[in-house]
Amino acid sequence: MNRFSKGGLSAAVLAIAALVAVPAAAQTLTFWTNLTTASQADVIKKQIEECRAGQGGLKVNFETIPFGSMYTRLITAMRNGSPPDIMNTLEGAVAFVQSRGGLVPVTDVVDELGRDDFRASYLDAVSKNGEIWGLPDWALHQEVWYRKDLFEKAGIAVPKSWDELKAAAKVLTKDENGDGTPDVYGFAVPMGRSLVAPQTFFQFFYAAGGTIFDPKTGKYAFNEHREKAVKALSFMLDLYKTASPPSSVEWTWNDFRNGYVQGKLAMTNEWGAVVLIAAEQNPTMLDNMGVFPFPGPTADKPPVASLNGGYYYLVARSTPEREQAAKRLLTCMYTPERVAERANSRPIFALPATRSAFESETYQSNEYVRRFKPEIETIFNEVMPNWYRYGQEAGLNPLTGQIEATTFIGDAIQAAALGQITPESAIEQIDSQLQYQIEMIGN
Repeated sequence: MNRFSKGGLSAAVLAIAALVAVPAAAQTLTFWTNLTTASQADVIKKQIEECRAGQGGLKVNFETIPFGSMYTRLITAMRNGSPPDIMNTLEGAVAFVQSRGGLVPVTDVVDELGRDDFRASYLDAVSKNGEIWGLPDWALHQEVWYRKDLFEKAGIAVPKSWDELKAAAKVLTKDENGDGTPDVYGFAVPMGRSLVAPQTFFQFFYAAGGTIFDPKTGKYAFNEHREKAVKALSFMLDLYKTASPPSSVEWTWNDFRNGYVQGKLAMTNEWGAVVLIAAEQNPTMLDNMGVFPFPGPTADKPPVASLNGGYYYLVARSTPEREQAAKRLLTCMYTPERVAERANSRPIFALPATRSAFESETYQSNEYVRRFKPEIETIFNEVMPNWYRYGQEAGLNPLTGQIEATTFIGDAIQAAALGQITPESAIEQIDSQLQYQIEMIGN
């Protein structure tokens, strides 16, 4: 691998020189992560200590910040002039802080580590104005997790269209004790107004071929895709009424993840966290778990795209000394083994963003990587090739942060689910708010 494939040797040498020119001894850095689960946060903290020890007295104040309060904390910290020196978070926050001039690019770190080692799509997602604004750590990807045993028992094939998905979900919704309430629901449609409702809706919307911005021109396009948006939301709400618990209109991540692991759901859109939850709470479930791509509207066409994303490390704008100390620390954390160790802490389906980490013995020897090899191949070959993160179809965009930091999409979707407004009115509200947010951020 050519570690200096972009910008030439002289540019790479200058970048490395910049990283080592300023001693880190006098620096104390603040480090935030949105990964609050102990198994993940502890690995990051351990690696910080390993890398800090080699930098002559560098100190790091490490803190876990729940995602639900992250934007509020970020806004307050930026107003006070005290943002975290390093943050581990989704690309929406990268765009949010970058749009406010709060980041320094990490292009030099990427080139030092070897640009070709990173998955290009995850670099593209945080690229803007010729610079890279976040170091990709591991990849997220949303697919349908299903109960293979229930599918086999019912004689159901993997759905290839929305009609097939609804039919399967209806068959798998069962009242086993005859009390009038299903003991198993066919498909979870969670609509918690903060974060979860947009994730659910955009999986349907992207599968149907819609986008917020045109991926090629960067022009606002949601209003041109309103028919697809209405179709996606209408089907989503129909599936909710047919095969999802009524309470799922308020569900957050833990609700549908635990419901699936506990055997109360036959299918759910999920990011892979259910593997760790099952291993801890219901290990017998692991043998029954499979994945398939969320289907497109018709069986003759695969889904156009899926809702994916990734976790990144960003470096805040501060003083040259603090910026370089932060970059030195992150460079140390990007050995293949350390990247793989962080991905394994999820413990799986957080696929490493570097090829060297994915191919490393540390990653490949993980028991869940070995156990779920067919599922990983499905994700690699059928889910990850074409994906978007809402608002970033054409690259880094602060709208993503606005969607994650506000609830206007969740409010409209919940109102439609409760019958207070029509799907058409909900999409009209979302379109209006998207355009308002774009006007406010000056995009």
